[in-house]
Amino acid sequence: MKDFIDRLCVKHIPDDTIILGEDIALVTYNRNKETCSPQKPYKLTHSVIGICVKGTCSFKLNLQEHHVVCPSILTLIPEQIIDDIKYSDDFEGYAIVLSKRFVDALNLPNWQQQYISLYNSPIHPVDEEVMLNIKTFYAIVCRAANDSNNPYRLQVIENIMRVFYYSGITRIQDNINDNPAAKNSTVEHFIELVQEHYREERLIGFYADKLCITPKYLSKLVKEHTGRSAGEWIENHVILDARAMLQASDMTIQQIAVSLNFPNQSFFGKYFKRATGMSPKQYRQLK
Repeated sequence: MKDFIDRLCVKHIPDDTIILGEDIALVTYNRNKETCSPQKPYKLTHSVIGICVKGTCSFKLNLQEHHVVCPSILTLIPEQIIDDIKYSDDFEGYAIVLSKRFVDALNLPNWQQQYISLYNSPIHPVDEEVMLNIKTFYAIVCRAANDSNNPYRLQVIENIMRVFYYSGITRIQDNINDNPAAKNSTVEHFIELVQEHYREERLIGFYADKLCITPKYLSKLVKEHTGRSAGEWIENHVILDARAMLQASDMTIQQIAVSLNFPNQSFFGKYFKRATGMSPKQYRQLK
């Protein structure tokens, strides 16, 4: 967890940061904290709820530029690639960092349905009244987390998070309920399977077999509900991972090809060039 927080641009973990094992961390950001921008793209391993109170910040997510103007809520999910975080001098905010185990334990209804909306739209502007309620919620979570004498404080926080979710988080994400992808369980399951298997399986048939439908129907269904074909979803995950490794690691192109389960470097190079317009070597040199 500490390593993950470091990756989120805190050079030295502040004294008022609360870390409970590998499940949850509460982090304060403001102009008095020493912050930095990560030197390399980093794949998120935890979920993050960012409460942006004052100022601005910018970052790349999945290699796309995003700009946050406070007050806003920021939602990041595992497997996304974050890079080049910058804060304004007057930035103030908080981050709630949650492990996958913790999120799964919450057992929130329709949580997986929100994946596509969160993946595409991580920034949610709010008005001052909503922000006041969110800051109150954060203070309650901090108080519970600081109660070290309570052997059930993790369970207390779990229930506070449920209250937050049921009472307001879905209203903040207005686009979720209107997103047709959130209304199709097959599309939801497909996206989950891609997250889990894209490094080993790039053929649509594998995912169609898992879902007990034909590849043609799967691609049609995913296209209708997300605007992308099933093949595009798979390719997007593979290429994002490849681009991040080419930028951020010292791995050879051959090693990257192996890690993504390509039969050889040449096959990987052709796949990458078809998707990006340049070879892996050219992309690495350019960046």
